[in-house]
Amino acid sequence: MLIQLLRLLRWALAYAVLDLVRTVRRALGRPVLTRPVTEGMNGLEVTRTCLEACLEWRRVGPDRYCTVLCAGFRHFREPWARDFGFACFGLLAEGKRQVVEDGIRLFFEWQKADGQLPLKLHSTRLLDRYLHSVLGRVQPNSSDLVPRYLTAHGTRSLDSVLLLIIAWGQHGGMPELLPQVQRALEWVERSCDARGLLVQGPYADWADTIGRRGAVLYTNVLWWKAREVIGDASEIGARIVQHFYKDGYLHNTPASPVFTSAANFMAVAWGLTSEEQSCSILDYADRKGISAVVPARVTDRAYPWYLVSPLMWLAGIPHYHTSCSWMWIGGWHAVACQRAGRGGRAREIVDRMLETVNRDRTVFEVHAPNGLPLARKLYHSEEPLSWNAAMILYAEAVVQGG
Repeated sequence: MLIQLLRLLRWALAYAVLDLVRTVRRALGRPVLTRPVTEGMNGLEVTRTCLEACLEWRRVGPDRYCTVLCAGFRHFREPWARDFGFACFGLLAEGKRQVVEDGIRLFFEWQKADGQLPLKLHSTRLLDRYLHSVLGRVQPNSSDLVPRYLTAHGTRSLDSVLLLIIAWGQHGGMPELLPQVQRALEWVERSCDARGLLVQGPYADWADTIGRRGAVLYTNVLWWKAREVIGDASEIGARIVQHFYKDGYLHNTPASPVFTSAANFMAVAWGLTSEEQSCSILDYADRKGISAVVPARVTDRAYPWYLVSPLMWLAGIPHYHTSCSWMWIGGWHAVACQRAGRGGRAREIVDRMLETVNRDRTVFEVHAPNGLPLARKLYHSEEPLSWNAAMILYAEAVVQGG
């Protein structure tokens, strides 16, 4: 029995090595990845160029093609529901209404009978994507896109479904999808607890390196916004404020006092919180220097060490979803300030993001606490990242429009 097991392991190892060699050879045969040319452009022009670089004419089915928004240009060259949902705000601000419509229809085509929508659509394996990224090659896109419904941790992504519903509401031009939207909301609602709050599994939302679970503010704010798309969500909003608003801001969970920037800023930008509460949230963010370096830092403090994925400790980036900065959050910070009547502060935040883009000559995925693009031996910040670029453009449009 032991001999048979050893033979099986030897065969599996040999197969893995052979597969790796074949994948490397296949990747080396692909065209070299050429990054968007941004020399001589200002920060706003660079941002638009980066967003355009993530738009790709792609095969989505047998004899079917359309322009899809990829999450990134180098590694994440595939449509993710979450990234697309946030990017829709910027795409619509830039007049790319057809791209938004095509993307929404594409994701809804893959809706399950129970109402669940895909987490992402892809046509390549993780190993293919990683090696193409490391070797600087263009990922293949000749195969049909197929859906994935579970995260890498085997959990269900509630926020991806909610963001697709919100994107549908922002577009406002596909009433025939309403029955599917309602079915998706019913699927999400099955995750509500006795308090009427959404509960989730670990590593299940955008901060997917953090094992936060239960009633998470970020997911519940999206739940309120998605429900508002098709009707009155005031009861949900009241429950969120009741359970999460403490100490002058909205807590990460009813039991966790971590200030999660994205959720608080979206709550202000969308009018979930009262005028007094919104001012308190924005004042707290300024006191903590959330957007003092690159707008905006993810949290005001670290999560307990045991909530951080072991892989992030091994990669040397346990702060990826805490003290690092993501400019899509900076975009929501600017919009929140503008909606709260702090136009001058909103302008400052947008200008700081554009200065960062101008310095980097691209829109990076994430910046380290020192303000430079996050980079380690095993990790390099994606460039460009579509939802960062789109949210900068959205914030610029909101601030310019007053």
